[in-house]
Amino acid sequence: MMVPNKIERLRLGALRQCKHLEIYDIEMILAVAESGSFRGAGQLIGISQSAVTRRIQKIEDVLGVSMFERSQAGARLTAAGWHFATHSRRLGSEFLNVVRAARSAGTAIDGKLHLGLIASLSRGALREVVIEFLAEHSGVELTFTEADRGELMALMSHRIVDVVMSAGAPPTEYGDMILLTKEQLYIAVAEDHPLAEKCSVRWRDVQDMPFVVGAVEPGPEIHDYIIRRVSDLGRQACVQEHRVDREGIMNLVGLGLGITLMCEHWRGIRYPDVAFIPLEEDGKAETIPFSLTWRPENDNPALRRFLSLAREVAKADAASSGPW
Repeated sequence: MMVPNKIERLRLGALRQCKHLEIYDIEMILAVAESGSFRGAGQLIGISQSAVTRRIQKIEDVLGVSMFERSQAGARLTAAGWHFATHSRRLGSEFLNVVRAARSAGTAIDGKLHLGLIASLSRGALREVVIEFLAEHSGVELTFTEADRGELMALMSHRIVDVVMSAGAPPTEYGDMILLTKEQLYIAVAEDHPLAEKCSVRWRDVQDMPFVVGAVEPGPEIHDYIIRRVSDLGRQACVQEHRVDREGIMNLVGLGLGITLMCEHWRGIRYPDVAFIPLEEDGKAETIPFSLTWRPENDNPALRRFLSLAREVAKADAASSGPW
């Protein structure tokens, strides 16, 4: 029998520790972290404060590290607790995805279509495709996932997501791809901003202004695009990142805390005190392509019907707006 080396012994020891933890323990850690106290966690979960205290103590004993700093004001995560809670929340979400995928394994393959989004469905070509698809195939169940590009591509590789809609043209290594549309870019500003009354703006008009972007998709892509375009002018862009979603960013813009870059399809939603100004360069509207990506080995009939419809919409869009 082979004797485990030191690394293998450590790995097996860690696995043995995990046997003493349950999903309920993760829920308990997150409840205390979110409520800021053991009493608040008990109210969230529906158990007594003493039961929460005993459970947290058990978890800390198993892991050999304190998860929380206790005080009369409540409970705050330690550095180790913060790391554990952050990654546990992500693992919990992935676990739920796995469970849902397993439960749907028996569903007829032509009756279900899962779309991954790094875009809004408030208006635009993708919304048009979805509306027409629902009208023609009302029996197909559509589900949607919003996440960053890397996570969506991983889900697509494992057939949890059938097709991904995103800005730009992803590398061909991800799978097959069609360009669905190209959308006008806008600068979003507060309604009382000096630029708000302009018919259009250029990058030179905004190169020295503070931008705000989100920390989650499509925030990082917007951040990189702004940096690249302002750098082309020989300037350094001022871009502040916030841990909020698209709606949160638009609220910051409306409060006058910065400006941001956005695509045509986001204009389907009304944001308080925000104006949208077309972005132009050399007298032409600046646009960005949006594509659909899928795995060629995915034989889901619903996906094939969706792509067929998407190609028709893409063809009509290209004919009306000129060549790519």
